[in-house]
Amino acid sequence: MSNDSFLSIDFGTSNSLVGAFHKGQRYEALAIAPHASDATLMRTLLYFPNPDLCFYGSEAIEKYIEEDMEGRLFRSFKSHLPNQNYLGTVLDNRILTLENLVGVFLLELKKRAEKVLGTNVDRAVIGRPARYSMDPVADGFALHRMEKAAAFAGFKEVQFVPEPLAAAFDYRRTLQSEKVVLIGDFGGGTSDFTLIRLRPENFSKEDVLAIDGCPLAGDALDSVFMSHKLNEYFGAKSRYRLPMSNNVLTMPVGITQRLNHPAHIVHLKEKDTYEFIREVRKSSLTGKDAAAIERLFVLIEDQQIFPFFEKIEATKRTLSAQDQAVFNFDYPDLEITETFTLPQFIDWASNTKEKIFAALDECLVSANIKPEQVDLVCLTGGTAKVPFIQEEFARRFGQERLQTQAHFHSVLSGLTESAGFWAHGQQVV
Repeated sequence: MSNDSFLSIDFGTSNSLVGAFHKGQRYEALAIAPHASDATLMRTLLYFPNPDLCFYGSEAIEKYIEEDMEGRLFRSFKSHLPNQNYLGTVLDNRILTLENLVGVFLLELKKRAEKVLGTNVDRAVIGRPARYSMDPVADGFALHRMEKAAAFAGFKEVQFVPEPLAAAFDYRRTLQSEKVVLIGDFGGGTSDFTLIRLRPENFSKEDVLAIDGCPLAGDALDSVFMSHKLNEYFGAKSRYRLPMSNNVLTMPVGITQRLNHPAHIVHLKEKDTYEFIREVRKSSLTGKDAAAIERLFVLIEDQQIFPFFEKIEATKRTLSAQDQAVFNFDYPDLEITETFTLPQFIDWASNTKEKIFAALDECLVSANIKPEQVDLVCLTGGTAKVPFIQEEFARRFGQERLQTQAHFHSVLSGLTESAGFWAHGQQVV
């Protein structure tokens, strides 16, 4: 067992990375994903073709396709952490709690990193969002689950460092003088902010002026395409009349909410929900209502959920560069073509945007800092490239103070620096 080795883990909703502080030396992103185009970037995906076998990252997608999309593919499972009602899932007769799912993934990251380093490592600095949930109880519950998952993965000691604070440590390395810096870190599941006083050398806990955030980011922006338009193709507005009843009903909100979100839609396949949707199909009011629910069964049974949301994400990226995007999905019996415009996207996303910037306002209030007192605004993560997000920052702080970095390594680099602090006996949080 190596006593001077620490892993740094950026466990993300969409992608995960691992670095290390090993024998007094920084190791930047380790090559843990040989099947990926970027070997340091592992998709946060688990694929179980059966309960006793699991594939990870981009290999999970390859195997999933090879196996004709049989079995279970899990994505965005990090976003379930604050949900006390979500306990996990059942694969055949094997119960997998959410802590187990996350733990299985962390264990694989650990094993791959240990192979690169050539040593066992039982201490880790793991990134955490500023907030898993706006509810403090749910936020604490999520962190407790992460602690259990880390223990399941074999870590004996863990420090959880807020991701935007880690990103701040990375930016510090480029500074020549002291500045008040706002870090905005936008992932798949959360938008996180840190206000920090940064200088080229030394760090004190008192330099962290405020940390805040909200559990909405890239996935929430993807889901607006489903909730405002595409879910109609899958029965969200289908009407039905149950036997022995005169009441005309529409698809329950609980079903449509799961349908709208990439992390939740896979759970439509759970037995009770699935049986209920079957009943709705039998009781559909018109042929059009029944056809939409039939399309939902094709989406689920032919395992097209993942490719469908990949196409939605591609549409969002197109609208980050153009004023219009054509969504075209051509799987048999799921042929859908829709044109989306940037004004539509801005309108549909306004509620999400409002909540993201309300968290930023809270951060400024907590720090007792006015926008004009911020010297530099550093944005990182894919969602930072969405034009209306960038434009709002420019409006509040001025374009000249804005730095946008969409690369994925800022948080990891800061977590590795945090591991270095730990190695030298200094606590970060």
